[in-house]
Amino acid sequence: MRQYLFFAFLVALLIPFSGSVATSQTPSREESRQKLLAEAAPFERLGKVFRAAVDFAGPSIVHIESKRLRQVSPTKAAGRQVQMQIEESGCGIIAEIDGKRVVLTNRHVVEGIPLESIKIQAEDRSLLTPVEVLTNTDFDVAAVVVAETTLVPALFAESAEVGDLILTIGSPFGLDRSVSMGIVSATNRRRVPASVGPTPRVGFYQIDASVNPGSSGGPMLNLRGEVVGIVTAIATQGGGSEGVAFAMPTKIVLKIVRQLVKSGTVMRPYIGLGFDAAFGVEERKKLGVTRMVGARINSVQPDSPTAKAGLQKDDIILFVNRTEIEDDMHCVDVVAQSEIGETLTFTVLRDGAKISVPVTVSEQISR
Repeated sequence: MRQYLFFAFLVALLIPFSGSVATSQTPSREESRQKLLAEAAPFERLGKVFRAAVDFAGPSIVHIESKRLRQVSPTKAAGRQVQMQIEESGCGIIAEIDGKRVVLTNRHVVEGIPLESIKIQAEDRSLLTPVEVLTNTDFDVAAVVVAETTLVPALFAESAEVGDLILTIGSPFGLDRSVSMGIVSATNRRRVPASVGPTPRVGFYQIDASVNPGSSGGPMLNLRGEVVGIVTAIATQGGGSEGVAFAMPTKIVLKIVRQLVKSGTVMRPYIGLGFDAAFGVEERKKLGVTRMVGARINSVQPDSPTAKAGLQKDDIILFVNRTEIEDDMHCVDVVAQSEIGETLTFTVLRDGAKISVPVTVSEQISR
């Protein structure tokens, strides 16, 4: 009985107390709305930045459609190849190179397609007239020279950093001018698990923006509306976006395109080294390299810049200038970004001692 009276007394105390708290802490509908507006304001401002960046870059972005013939086998029983016309889509970026208006895109979007089968549509839906297609296989880059001279060229920025907010514009599955948002997930990705075929050996941006077939050649924009990369590849098991895409830095693309427009060829920095791709943890430890850094030389080409400089087989490259070398692909990337005629200082480990070797970069034609 006493226990019952105690609980009854406790309930009697709590009921009015709970009611008063609920009354004092429950906001009105208007108060809830004002709180929501205040909390949403920073995100709305960011949305306005996204819209402004897309609006600014929009006149410099084009939609590309192409028709190519492919050899296909309808059935195994048929025992013969037939040709089928395949329609593909992609994206491009208008640039001004040596006074010409050029559409930058990926080689795999336009290579091998007759000019009359390439349709390039500007923002105002006008059709551009392709005059010449210049490509470079090593870098999956193409420059389509167009007849129109009043097009608005894009603004380009040289770099982006991990964590930067970015936007991409593309034509996934033919849906032109589709915008996606994400961040830069990583930089200098050199081993890219692309969905189709090999990718060029350059340091890619890895991004998590939604990228699908048809987005190739589209811009990766910073929040200022500047193009910092060209979307080139995706890593996928199912053929669609899985949150891992790759964009080629514009500083590399522009360097290639300027040469293509000027001479039709690309001169690549050349030093004449081959590397041991199997240089692993245990071998590093035996040679006194306690961290996963360094690239071991496997071969030196006769009469090459490195042969003349005195680099030798089994030297381990630790630094190029002040850049610490992570592996063989990193060394290739660092050299690829140098200028022809530039002298690079290689710090190598040879017989347990570190030595510095200056190497003057030569040139090699890239097709």
